[in-house]
Amino acid sequence: MEKKLNYEVKEKIVQLSGACFWFWDSFYSFLESCGVSKNIYKSFPRESFNKYQAMRNILNLLEEKGEIDIINGIVSNFFRLSSAIDKDNVDVEKAKTLLKEFKDIVGNDPIEREVAQRAIQQKRKEANKKNQKIKIQNIGLEKVKNNFNSLCGDKNISPQQRGFNAERLFYDLLELEEFEFKRPFRNNGEQIDGHFRYEKFDYLVEIKWLDGASKQEDLSIFDGKIKGKAQSTRGLFLSFNGFDQNAINKFSGNSPRIILLDGQDFVQILNGYISFFDILKKKTDALVRFGNIYYKD
Repeated sequence: MEKKLNYEVKEKIVQLSGACFWFWDSFYSFLESCGVSKNIYKSFPRESFNKYQAMRNILNLLEEKGEIDIINGIVSNFFRLSSAIDKDNVDVEKAKTLLKEFKDIVGNDPIEREVAQRAIQQKRKEANKKNQKIKIQNIGLEKVKNNFNSLCGDKNISPQQRGFNAERLFYDLLELEEFEFKRPFRNNGEQIDGHFRYEKFDYLVEIKWLDGASKQEDLSIFDGKIKGKAQSTRGLFLSFNGFDQNAINKFSGNSPRIILLDGQDFVQILNGYISFFDILKKKTDALVRFGNIYYKD
C-alpha cells in the first residue's frame, strides 16, 4: 500500500469510526490495537472533535509522518471486523453495510498481503543466496577438478607426493561442502591424521595413490588406527586405484568401521554427478544396514 490512502478508502474509514463505535474508550482501544500511540489520538480530544473528525485528522497525521505500518494496521483491523463494536448503541445494519463496502474497495487484508509479499521476497532472497552459494561451489569444484587433472597428468611426481597432493584436494572438497574437518599435520615429526565429522561420528581419513589396488595390509594398518580411538570413530579410506577383493572381504560384515572410496567415486564428485555429502550418505547407509564397506551404485 502507498503512503497515502485512496480517498474512497479513507472516507470509508472515517465513516466506520462513527458507525462502529459509540464509546470513546472502545474507539481508543481500537486505535491502540492498530499501533496508534496515545500521544497521537489525544491530540484530537473528545471535547473538541467527534470520532469522524478525530479519525480523519489521525489519518492525515499518520500520512504526513509516513507511518505506513500503522495505517495498514487500521485498514486491516477494520477489514477483520464483521460488525459494529458497541452494538447496543449504534445502527448495526448500517455498520455491516459500510464494512462490506469497505472490504469490497480494499479487496483483501493489507497485513496478510504484506506478510505474503514479504514471504515471497524472503524466498527470492534465499533462492538468490542459494544460487550464489552454488555458483561459488561450482567455481571451487572446477578448480579442484583442474588441479586433480594436472596431478593425474604429472609424470615427474613421486607416488608419495602424488598422495600428499591428492590429500590436499580431498580436504579442499570437504571445505567446499562445508564439512567440519581438520587437515593432517605434523607434530614433532609425527604425522597426525586428518579427520572430519558426519552425523556425530569422527572419520579418520587415509588416502593412497598406489600403482595398484590397496591391499589387506593397508586396511589392517588403518583399522588399527581407528581401534585406538573412541568408539564413535570411523574411517574413510580413499584409494584411487581401488581395493584388493581379499581386503574388502576381510573388513566387511563384522562390525565394520571403515568406508571405502576409489578414484571413480572421486571423479564422479569432481564432475558434479554427485556431491561428497550424498555419496557419503549412501555409503554409510550401506555400512550400517548391510556391513557393506565398498558400496557402489
